[in-house]
Amino acid sequence: MIDCYDVIKIYANPETNVRIAALRGIDLNIKKGEVVSIIGPSGSGKSTLIKILAGMESISSGEVFVEQYELGALSDKELLEYRLRMVGLVHQFPERTLFLTGTVFDNLLFASSLQSASKKENKLHAKEILESLGIDHLTHRHVSSLSGGEMIRTAIACMIAKNAPLLLCDEPTGQLDSENTEIVKKMLREIARDFGTTVLVVTHDIRFLKGVDRFCEIQSGRVSALMHTLEDLRFYEQTFPLKFKSQIDSSQNVRIPNQIYRVMQLKNQVEFELHEDSTVVLKHPEGIPPKKATHQEVRKQKFLEIKTLPRDYFATKTITVALRNVSKVYGSRNNPVHALSKVSVDIHEGEMVFIIGPSGSGKTTAVKLITGIEPVSSGTIKILNYELQKMNESQRSRFRRENIGIVSQQGDLHPYITVAENLFLKDLLSGKTIKPQQLPVEQIDSFFEPFQITHRKDSFPLEISGGELQRASLAIAQYGSPELLILDEPTANMDAELAEIAMNQLYQFHHQQKKTLIITTHDINLVRDGTRVIELVDGKVNQDGLAYAIEK
Repeated sequence: MIDCYDVIKIYANPETNVRIAALRGIDLNIKKGEVVSIIGPSGSGKSTLIKILAGMESISSGEVFVEQYELGALSDKELLEYRLRMVGLVHQFPERTLFLTGTVFDNLLFASSLQSASKKENKLHAKEILESLGIDHLTHRHVSSLSGGEMIRTAIACMIAKNAPLLLCDEPTGQLDSENTEIVKKMLREIARDFGTTVLVVTHDIRFLKGVDRFCEIQSGRVSALMHTLEDLRFYEQTFPLKFKSQIDSSQNVRIPNQIYRVMQLKNQVEFELHEDSTVVLKHPEGIPPKKATHQEVRKQKFLEIKTLPRDYFATKTITVALRNVSKVYGSRNNPVHALSKVSVDIHEGEMVFIIGPSGSGKTTAVKLITGIEPVSSGTIKILNYELQKMNESQRSRFRRENIGIVSQQGDLHPYITVAENLFLKDLLSGKTIKPQQLPVEQIDSFFEPFQITHRKDSFPLEISGGELQRASLAIAQYGSPELLILDEPTANMDAELAEIAMNQLYQFHHQQKKTLIITTHDINLVRDGTRVIELVDGKVNQDGLAYAIEK
């Protein structure tokens, strides 16, 4: 189905003459009907590979075949036909590819119409897909009211409605909790089985080590290993001796897998020892013994005990955020969706608060209401002593710009200016005259360096990966030290290592600046002992207190 040979992709900036190698010789073969995950850290080249297979990016050299199509030889018109007939792309931000004001059924009908002109057949086809995927209860829901998990499943259903033989999923579960991730994985398996679809998932989510036919590790633009999960996943659990399969690419290169590199504590040299029985032994050149064999990226899931707030918790403290009996209902009278129900919460000045809960619990809705992006259905919200419901849309917009730093799940930045220029967008919208070229480079870099995103400051937002986009957004949100910083799933598109770096920076920012931070997440590994946590379940406050990790 898919055959890639020595694929290289180099991005070049003609103005700065900077060249960045995103892929450095990818070799990959995937059979029809397989479910394969490609796992790697942020910036490893995963999204570039997906764009190439989707016909959205050209290759610099090498060969890419998808069935009868040789992608590197197709004209622009032929690429359009290829994308229409062959590819279903599930974007890591599905709201960018769905009609938010339409219903789930409307979106499926549109996708079906790309292949068939028969309205009757399309309606029947859409209904069958919704039922087979177990999401027919979403039929009449508007997409804008869906949770992250529901939106991902809708996006997948639309691509099946399109009858595309190749389904490409770019970070489909970064914003989902484990339960919804398993639902999506099961759905993808059923799609491959029932529709004969080839499914390729690129992700940093190590939950995709299991539940697929094969998984591939990609590091620094190269395939480091391609394994059958049932046979080779033992490596991630066993002790010495370790057995591991790697891949020889078309240029006869073999990359030392990260796990072996870490266990052997290698740096820039390794010794090879060849025996007569064809056994090749890798040795540390200084004879340093290997350390304990563990998979560094697998974090033990911790559990939280949430202790009730002390009675004097708010004594002598200024309240920054106050919600009183806040409810939010989406949909119509005949089909209401209660996203939040009678939520009452106070958050004091300088506090750091996590809002946790499974996908669909109301976390993102709470953020939209607190920032004034969405109006409440009932109740009142007071932010910094301003009552949002008494403001019109223009006033709420000005209030956000002047007082709140926001990082959405999508890492929204203006697409037509560079990452560095986005840093000053708030100033420009406020009427200030800003000349970024006159500011010291060190001053600009000081915002990006802590999040390891300085190398992307001159790129446009659409040119960088989802994880890079979120890190850039986190850096920009801190510019100007807003009184209130609201972060919606800020590490959803980052690998474990970068997520930890980003969270350390946020904890440090809070400690130094004493600003009010509200962070929504489904990943409770991010929460440190003694931090306040508000748990939402089905749109209601289930627990509100100080969290402490417990062993289970």
